[in-house]
Amino acid sequence: MLIVDKIRKPQSTIFYIVDYLWSGFATLAIVCFFLSLWQWASISVGEFLLPSPITVFHKAIELLSDIQHNQIELSLWRAFVGVGGALLLGLSSGFISGYFRTVLTIFKPVITILLATPPIIWVVMALFWFGFGNLSVLFTIWIIVTPLTFASAAIAVQQLNKQTIEVFDVYQVGIWKKLKYLYIPHFTSYAISSISVAVATGIRVVVMAELLGASDGIGARIADARAMLDTETVMAYVVLVITLVALFEYCISKPIEILFMPWKQ
Repeated sequence: MLIVDKIRKPQSTIFYIVDYLWSGFATLAIVCFFLSLWQWASISVGEFLLPSPITVFHKAIELLSDIQHNQIELSLWRAFVGVGGALLLGLSSGFISGYFRTVLTIFKPVITILLATPPIIWVVMALFWFGFGNLSVLFTIWIIVTPLTFASAAIAVQQLNKQTIEVFDVYQVGIWKKLKYLYIPHFTSYAISSISVAVATGIRVVVMAELLGASDGIGARIADARAMLDTETVMAYVVLVITLVALFEYCISKPIEILFMPWKQ
């Protein structure tokens, strides 16, 4: 955003997109810096404890080329179903609770308990209740991600400016215009933030749940590599998971934010 006479002047969406792409060079420089630190650490401690970036990247490409055995698609499916269900349940119940204080009073202690419970506890409990497989992984995602989205939606409703609502009511603005010019712009920022957090958390939870509570998926492959002391494969899967989260954040979440919320740039 340009500053003229100490006043920030809004620009077109294309300007923000170009500015965002240009800022990617700074991100690339930071990534290169961390890669150099990684290379130095690998030389210091040895390839067995910490494989070099080149070795890990070659292994990651090898895993990607072996679609039948890397089971990345299975983990992505679990993440999609789990995060999608958690977003639907969390956002809808959060919006309702934000509007009705009685409902929020009922749900708030439950959400507080869920947020305070360590994720590993839910992984273990899911194993007891559902055994190994999809259901235990999906349950773990739902129980961990849903409270996060619920809290974000409830806060969004509570922070809606009451005076603005009164102005719309005084001028008898129709419900569709209220949705277009008041509710949707206000809730969009919270929804996008919730989606970003939910996806990043969901993918981490999927890997953790598969590591302990599944016989397939990325987490299970990491467990197998750990048992074989194959640090190269472990690090390759870690790089792939981080790459997936980064691609979603920088290629999907951020562009959506620029398109729908240019005033925040």
